[in-house]
Amino acid sequence: MLPDMNNRRSEPRFSADQPVSVTIADSDDGPWGIGKIVDFSASGIGLEVDFALSPGCKIKIQWQRGLVLGEVRYCHPKAAANFRTGVKITEVVALGEISEQSGAA
Repeated sequence: MLPDMNNRRSEPRFSADQPVSVTIADSDDGPWGIGKIVDFSASGIGLEVDFALSPGCKIKIQWQRGLVLGEVRYCHPKAAANFRTGVKITEVVALGEISEQSGAA
């Protein structure tokens, strides 16, 4: 089997559907909001959020059994109040299971 030459990823990415809270790490007051992990790998997380995040900003992604710190790599609008955000993981503070089912933690 030939490798997929269109896939530039160096590690596998897995689908997910995990509700999370997202907070700007540099600010105690926020902004913050609710998001969803849609995919993940050993070094990154794909999020859907309802607010724009600036590339380079540091964020906290938290769910019932996990807390990850990361840096926003990109944030693209998908629809009104819906953004696809790529996050490079910089630190894993606590890590529980990331579920492939909505609402599970």
